Amino acid sequence: MALSDSISLFKIAKIMDSLKNIIFYFFFILILACSSEEVNNSDLPAPDGDIATLDNFQESFNFEAITIAPEDEVIANKAPKGMVFIKGGCFVLGNNYAQVDEAPEHEACVDDFYLDKYEVTQARWEKIMGFNPSKFIGSDKPVEQVTFYDAQEFAENTGCRLPTEAEWEYAARGHADARYFWGNMMNGEYAWFEDNSTAQTHAVGKTKPNQFGVYDMMGNVWEWVADWYDAAYPRGKQVNPTGVKKGDFKVVRGGAFDSSAGGLRITNRTWLHPKNKVFPKVTTHGQVMNEIYNYVGFRCAQSVTQVTK
Repeated sequence: MALSDSISLFKIAKIMDSLKNIIFYFFFILILACSSEEVNNSDLPAPDGDIATLDNFQESFNFEAITIAPEDEVIANKAPKGMVFIKGGCFVLGNNYAQVDEAPEHEACVDDFYLDKYEVTQARWEKIMGFNPSKFIGSDKPVEQVTFYDAQEFAENTGCRLPTEAEWEYAARGHADARYFWGNMMNGEYAWFEDNSTAQTHAVGKTKPNQFGVYDMMGNVWEWVADWYDAAYPRGKQVNPTGVKKGDFKVVRGGAFDSSAGGLRITNRTWLHPKNKVFPKVTTHGQVMNEIYNYVGFRCAQSVTQVTK
């Protein structure tokens, strides 16, 4: 090859390199220009409720307290101290679009009943039981780290009972057809959870109540209910359901101060051995650690017939 030919090829190669650089910088500038355009936030999709935070995407959801009908005023006024009257009715229990054990959705009907306005406090517990098992000490904080049998004993000693799972969900809903009783987006004004609890329980009644006037149904501490746990609900309409007749685990509801926003949805349910008072933390290898999380308390219920007879 002649020397002149080599020089020509070299010049061509240099020109090609220059063109590549020009093209690269052209697209680079184009990308920067596009990314600098103003974004209209109204066009962005709202985040899923499970990942919403207190500072963002708060939903405005105004609801009114459920009023007592004139024919129910006498019964309502007989509510035991610290309890509210829950007018019974029928509702859709469960959730076909969440965990498997929250399905199938089905109609459930409950009679009128009374329910504690607040989770059982440490002061109330200690007065009856004589000891306080709680980790987060405070007389007006909910008692926690109690077994199902502890809660049942307290109820029997005070003339009440644990609510059934159906009663609990009916009262928690407050007639709302939504993820939470206040709407579909998390709102820290109504519940203590991982984003606002500072990793501890709080005094009862410091969040806003639901439509029935009941506090802390979502968050603060998990709550025992009377039912044995079954991995699926029955199909078809159920009247005053009490769950399966026997099992190995009891149902707990409501989520706790360390639960995620998604864990506080009304239909969320989980299970715990009735002799356990906390959830053991399990590693990915199935080893149980000497560490605990998700604290369990409860609230009491009473049948209207039990009070008014």
